[in-house]
Amino acid sequence: LNPQRIKRLKAHAKKLCADLSIDEKPIFEFIDTGDLYSMLVDIKATFVKYEAGNKTSQLQVLQETLISKDFEISLSNRLLACILSPNITAYVTDTQRHIMDFIADNLEVFKIPPAVFNDNELRVSLGKTVTRLLSDIRSRLKSNLTASIVKKTCIIDVAKAMARASAGMEVDATHWTRLAFLRCCLRLFLIGTGDHKIAPLNACFTPRLIPLLKSDMRAKIEQDLGINIRAMERELSGSAATDGVAVNPTANNDSGSAPTTNNPTPSAELNWDALNDEDGNGDTDGGEDVDTESPSDDDADELDISDSGFGLDGKPIRFNSVKFWNYVDYMLNIIRHTAHKTAATKELYDKELHKYMMQIFQDDLAECPGLRRGSKLVSVVNPVWQSTIQQNLVW
Repeated sequence: LNPQRIKRLKAHAKKLCADLSIDEKPIFEFIDTGDLYSMLVDIKATFVKYEAGNKTSQLQVLQETLISKDFEISLSNRLLACILSPNITAYVTDTQRHIMDFIADNLEVFKIPPAVFNDNELRVSLGKTVTRLLSDIRSRLKSNLTASIVKKTCIIDVAKAMARASAGMEVDATHWTRLAFLRCCLRLFLIGTGDHKIAPLNACFTPRLIPLLKSDMRAKIEQDLGINIRAMERELSGSAATDGVAVNPTANNDSGSAPTTNNPTPSAELNWDALNDEDGNGDTDGGEDVDTESPSDDDADELDISDSGFGLDGKPIRFNSVKFWNYVDYMLNIIRHTAHKTAATKELYDKELHKYMMQIFQDDLAECPGLRRGSKLVSVVNPVWQSTIQQNLVW
């Protein structure tokens, strides 16, 4: 640059700095270099520094967002919907990984900026938060269900209480059914582990659990409660025959109404023998595969029909007092296998699985009817984010 050009540039720079209210000294020094190539390099270096600083600032903002209380509350609400989703197939095994994958595909549902998944450090931080919140939700859910066993709270009221604690979430029959299954598992778990600090044995046990009991659990209950389960079965079967009341557990109740049942005998009986039959049921000729993603026979009940996994009768302990959710995964797997072995098509498998879950819900409702037995509840419309989770969170 010649002196005249430099002079004109400085005059222009002086006016520009005044308009922008910035210091003119570094601009004049930049012009004084007098070399266009040097000036271009200087400009590029300045942009690189700016971008680096801007990225650092953005990462700091994102980090602050991920640890903010408001973000955790919002994320916790979404994760609760995940845990109560009727399609979830496990609560511990690979659950965090599957939910993280689902979050990555549905960022708007979880209100997470896309940049979080573009940075490994932020993604790891989010993963740790999800793990912690899932653990908190499971712990809170178990505590609430334990209290509901003692108080004999209707499962519909349990679900509504959870919804009130989660802003914007609605509950319907699918949530009642899943919570009834979880409470059924908790009854069995507390009996098996002998954990009766909060819920005594006589509160945990109900005759409707009998079809779900393996022989070691039956023996334990008979000894601890001083009852004869076989005689109880005969008595209840006779009572059911006298009442002549039938229940249709396969009815798909999505209307928001509470089904009723006067049937005192449970029918959600798991086929423990079939689960240990390596050849399966052999009745699939002419039909499509039940479910290519259903667990294989190798994943079936590896415990024998006399072992519930609680270390009864001197057997090894698989489920101790801190492994409730592992036990839930086990029971969910058992029910899916039972439905799988008795169905020849995917459609029949879904119906069979629904039948088991619905029967557990009806048994639970008969045991703890609350004040809404047989009443018509107002239909609910789930928010879009909740519907997305319930319909698409499948693995």
